[in-house]
Amino acid sequence: EDNRLQTLALSIAERGGPQDLPQLVRVIELLEESGRLNRTVEGLESNEELLRRAQEHRGLTRPELAILLSTAKMRLQSAIEIAPFVDDETLTPELCNAFPKKMQEQHGDAILQHRLRTEIIATKIANRFVNRLGIVAPFSLTEEEGAAFGQAAAAFVAAERLFDMHDLWADIDSADVSEQVRIALFERASTGLQLHIADLLRCSPSDMRPGAMVEKLRPGLEKLNQSIDRLLRTEARAEAGGLRAQLDALNAPATITERIVRLFELNGAIGLALLGKKIGVDEVVLTTAYTKLGEALGLDWAQNAANHFQARDQWERLLTAGLARDFEQLRLEFLERRKGDPKEIVDKWVASHGPRIDQFRRTVDRARTASVTTAPMLAQIATQARVLLGR
Repeated sequence: EDNRLQTLALSIAERGGPQDLPQLVRVIELLEESGRLNRTVEGLESNEELLRRAQEHRGLTRPELAILLSTAKMRLQSAIEIAPFVDDETLTPELCNAFPKKMQEQHGDAILQHRLRTEIIATKIANRFVNRLGIVAPFSLTEEEGAAFGQAAAAFVAAERLFDMHDLWADIDSADVSEQVRIALFERASTGLQLHIADLLRCSPSDMRPGAMVEKLRPGLEKLNQSIDRLLRTEARAEAGGLRAQLDALNAPATITERIVRLFELNGAIGLALLGKKIGVDEVVLTTAYTKLGEALGLDWAQNAANHFQARDQWERLLTAGLARDFEQLRLEFLERRKGDPKEIVDKWVASHGPRIDQFRRTVDRARTASVTTAPMLAQIATQARVLLGR
């Protein structure tokens, strides 16, 4: 099964082609810096030669991707082994599932006392993280959110539990579709889950443990999931509709399509659930105010544009990834600072800042109607939003 998933991960990585080359080159640099990769020994070309391939519409070969896949797993595994969360009791199934069921039944106590418990758990999580989300994911998430690999792994485990990813992955695995469609579905599911992992990294303490985080967040997320149809505003609804149409065009099974779309519809739910818990406000009430504020300012469009931005280099990627999170975080901080009913607070604030909001919306509309959306446009919108929401 590990071999099958590893081959699938290579196929997904290969599908990225020349578009993913800049990010893969950054992965190579980070692995070199960590001492895990010797470019000369592994026969990998210089950055200039690799990036030239992108101009020729060529990506890395499967053997080259295989080198990065295995080395990325080793880098991640070593980080998990020393991470604080690895002794979380809720990770015990990771250990047990590494052994045949008959051994679990007959020698359960011995397995629980295995001297390589930490290493086995770290191996299982690292394999699944890279196989399911791709080679780039651990590196991009840690760079964009300023987090350690161990923290990213803990967030991955929490997110896959909160959104029942094991069931979704199993359904995609067994779906009666072509392999190209299957790979596309896995790719979409990976992208959706990474949005929530990023939120967990930004909103949670660095010593986060998956078990405690899931217990804390699940009630609020379930409440938001049940109310999502009436909470979505125009921009988010249009985005979800576009994704649903793309998956329908692939003839993806309806149940899988809806679950992948729901991952994107719930983008931002982690932060809202945590804030609701922190300030003691109902998550649905809080979300209603949050979405109204975003719609009034046009921040939903700006966040969506940042999430879909095609970066030309690593710095532009880091900038736009940070901006996407900022458009979310600015609203959360606004709601946290003000005491009282969130809906009344937003209504009153919008009414009292009409002229300033109109001016801000004109800036957003200029960017929205421009022939090309650029990173400086989005950065300027974020700067003005920060000033406006601070009033």
